[in-house]
Amino acid sequence: MRRSFLSIKESPLFARVLPVLILIAISVVFTIMTNGKFSEPRNLMLIINQAMITATIATGAVFIFGTGNVNIAMGASTSLVATIAVMVYLSTQSIPLMILSGIAMGVVIMMLMSILSTMLRVSVMFVSIVMMVLLDAIKQTILGAGTISIPYSITSMMTRVNFTYIAFGIFFILCLVLFHLTSIGRAIKFIGANKYCAEQSGLFMNKYLFLAFTITGIGVGLASMMIILRTGSINASTASSLNMDVVLAIVLGGMSVFGGSRSFVYAGVLGAITVTLLNNGLLMLGVSPTILQLVRGIFFLTLIFAGQKRPEMLPSGEI
Repeated sequence: MRRSFLSIKESPLFARVLPVLILIAISVVFTIMTNGKFSEPRNLMLIINQAMITATIATGAVFIFGTGNVNIAMGASTSLVATIAVMVYLSTQSIPLMILSGIAMGVVIMMLMSILSTMLRVSVMFVSIVMMVLLDAIKQTILGAGTISIPYSITSMMTRVNFTYIAFGIFFILCLVLFHLTSIGRAIKFIGANKYCAEQSGLFMNKYLFLAFTITGIGVGLASMMIILRTGSINASTASSLNMDVVLAIVLGGMSVFGGSRSFVYAGVLGAITVTLLNNGLLMLGVSPTILQLVRGIFFLTLIFAGQKRPEMLPSGEI
């Protein structure tokens, strides 16, 4: 019985079907509990627009998580990048410079994390914790208790030309090709499955970790533009929930945080929609932010334990 359960849990089909079933179940439950208001077209469009930011970051973060590493500084990175991008626009009045500076800063911050992790031989998780605190401190030093805003005419114009959807579409296709159709994606999944075998096979792991962070940085830069368009202003609390949202999105999308062969680019998108559905539905029911965080934490822990694969015995020479 136990072996049958484990074989089902570890099958590729189960990893692909379960996230879809969770998405459908959440939608049905909230539709019933809100007397149909949850499924109204206006609310569904709101959910899609909200999910775009998380989906963009999570799509890029799949490359990092695919190596078996976890980065929890996505929200802090995106918030600081958005702050700098708005400052660039206010100084230059140039939309192209704002976009380019956002992408460049996102890439630089992610590359710095990769370099610190590889040079100091410290886990990405610990580096991201330190960077999360550092980036938040830098942002608060820049903003203080104030807010910086971009003119409504600019956000309105970029919204009318569907910048968010075009940027996400191009980035998603780029990630899809790189992760599933090139040697970069195969190497990343190999490292996530067994980094020791990958290293012994001649893969330069630092190179692929650097590439993974660089691609993620592009997603962070694009997501910072989406936040600017959505809110029109940046303050100390901007993107404060993204750190957890991205990790939860990847897990809810059916991808293992341990990386390896169960890594898929679409997991970030599917998970982002599920996270946004969960947040939106609970808020419509009047659930307090404290209970909302509790529910999200329970979801996260449950899926982590469900996706964990423990070997029958420890590898030789390891404790």
